[in-house]
Amino acid sequence: MTKKIIRNAMKERLTSLDEVAYNSYSKQIEDQFLRQVAVSDASTIGITISSFPEVDTWSIIKQLWSMGKNVVVPKCSPSDKSMIFYQVQNFDQLERVYMHLLEPNPLKSKAITPQEIEILVVPGIVYCEKGYRIGYGGGYYDRFLMNYKGDTLSLAFDIQVVKNVEYDVFDIPVDKIITPNGTFLCKQIRQKDE
Repeated sequence: MTKKIIRNAMKERLTSLDEVAYNSYSKQIEDQFLRQVAVSDASTIGITISSFPEVDTWSIIKQLWSMGKNVVVPKCSPSDKSMIFYQVQNFDQLERVYMHLLEPNPLKSKAITPQEIEILVVPGIVYCEKGYRIGYGGGYYDRFLMNYKGDTLSLAFDIQVVKNVEYDVFDIPVDKIITPNGTFLCKQIRQKDE
């Protein structure tokens, strides 16, 4: 199966989640995420603004603000598939862009360098336990991760973690995947297989 077919099949499964299950699973993921030692220790965390059926990040962002964390959100440049992260201190700093995505308004936010981000929450639609993922097809994170040296993790519903994901040699896996039922330590799983 091609990545496109896998991506579309998973989108269908995710959109069939009812509201109660979606909210309950998102809350369980949030609780696991906030209990991570790396999250407690970090001062600057990169994360996207979710839209259904992605794991809800709105509540996570509010919690991070209440913990005094610097929350940085990406702004995508479709012309070269690059991203710049901006510090966001409230949701009023966001603007709706192409495909109804919410991104930081550069006139209301401060840009930060990749080196300032200690933890990056990497979005995706399908993952395997080793941390390889199928994203949304834009390639923005693949490009960004090539020069990013901090910790990476992803937030996923259990159905999004499958046995195998096809990947290329240049694909960069995440260090951890947090699900409602626990955390996959992908880096350790990959090291066992080496």
